Amino acid sequence: MRFGALVAAAATVLLSAGSAAADVPPVPGPVTAWLETEGRLAVLTSTSPLTAEQLDAVAIGPATNVQTWSEDYAAGEAWDVAAVPTDEWAAPVLLEERGVGAIVVTEDDSGAVSGNRVLWNADLGADLAAFRATTFILDDATGGWFRLGGDILTPVTEEARDVLAGSIDITEYQRYLVARLGGGGEEPESPVQPEPANLSPVLVAAGALGALLVLVGVTVWVRRPDDLED
Repeated sequence: MRFGALVAAAATVLLSAGSAAADVPPVPGPVTAWLETEGRLAVLTSTSPLTAEQLDAVAIGPATNVQTWSEDYAAGEAWDVAAVPTDEWAAPVLLEERGVGAIVVTEDDSGAVSGNRVLWNADLGADLAAFRATTFILDDATGGWFRLGGDILTPVTEEARDVLAGSIDITEYQRYLVARLGGGGEEPESPVQPEPANLSPVLVAAGALGALLVLVGVTVWVRRPDDLED
């Protein structure tokens, strides 16, 4: 009964977590119109790994705003808004409803599309197609894409996995980002492992909660910058 109550309490905490990203703005009409009328042509004329037959069958899914780290979050200050919107929008390139890449368009001050690029990245395309209500963050320093669901940050592309393997709470990731960008001056370390439980009721409860988190897959390893240089 006590463990059941602990599970319920932990689940309540996890389900009640808010989002550390700014609200995703609605897709502007001119962006949607451009994707519908010219987006497919941009995909067809890009350098693609697909065959001509496959290209003929591609479609473009719904777009979402591309966000970036907020200045306060990257500086190690407030974390409640970790990411903010940009003037870019990303949509999955679909082949038989499966994400195989993405098209990213840039919106100018007038609201019109001023540029575009096609990214033949299956991981990004698949996640854009599967997690349509999730915030997508582009890390300018690495070119890596992350997704933020609630307060859980997950790497999407290889560049993101080079600096973060697995999912992590956005509040925990802040110190690693600050150190990587040079603001903290300290080398990031892997999260501290919990101490072994003993007969103390407090530690027993903490150990049970730790086991629960392992079962639901909240496991993370943050890579050191020197690992990237090897």
